Amino acid sequence: MAGSDGSRRQVVLRRWTGTGTDTTQRAHQVRREATTLTGLAGTGVPAPGLLAADPTGSDAGVPALLMTRVPGRVDLAPTDPDRWLGDMASTLARVHDARVDAPRDPVTLDRVRARAIRVPGWTSERAAWETTLRIFAQPPPASPETFTHNDYQHFNLLWQRGRLTGVVDWASACTAPPERDLGHCRLNLAVLYSVDWAERFRAIYIARTGRALDPYWDLYEIASAASEDWAEFIPRQVMGRAPFDRAGMHARIDELLLTAVNRL
Repeated sequence: MAGSDGSRRQVVLRRWTGTGTDTTQRAHQVRREATTLTGLAGTGVPAPGLLAADPTGSDAGVPALLMTRVPGRVDLAPTDPDRWLGDMASTLARVHDARVDAPRDPVTLDRVRARAIRVPGWTSERAAWETTLRIFAQPPPASPETFTHNDYQHFNLLWQRGRLTGVVDWASACTAPPERDLGHCRLNLAVLYSVDWAERFRAIYIARTGRALDPYWDLYEIASAASEDWAEFIPRQVMGRAPFDRAGMHARIDELLLTAVNRL
């Protein structure tokens, strides 16, 4: 793409082809991401810049978003895990500090219960899951809210020369308890790597923000593993870029749940 001065720059065209979503939902996602990218400009969060949006698909054939290209690539095999986790935690803190208008994502009691509708048959920690279900029988706590990415995890982060250069996929950004971003990322870290990495990520975030984190929202995110088949879609996301211990995944989820239950 040529700039006004004749120079050329790389851009990214994100297209919503409609798999699993209807036309109205796709248009909503395009508008939300476009609004979010506009709001992120100047915040210091390494996100793409918005160039154009076509929520209805009138120009591109399907709803689409044109944005600047952020340099870097997904890195699922970091050579320096401490720096990798530190960059992830520091960048997430910047996301939560950003002043960006985003729709509030209210968590109703029905939605909370739906995240863990049963104790999973694969668990070896039934008591911890039953404790979680009892907690979800009560209304969710009133928690401070911030701007959140709402899908913050290593598959949506770009790296270059060992440093985090970009955060992508802002279509679900919202205002919510920041612990939900922490919990979602911790679950992803435990599924692909280890609970130790998930715990280190949490500790770095706390050290750099000073925030007190409510373990309720950790449980809320971890509970999604009871009803979603992570063993099926994680390999598709990894695409051979890192080893995946499928056999040990459920034990790691159990261990992660225990860390949250023990903080109650």
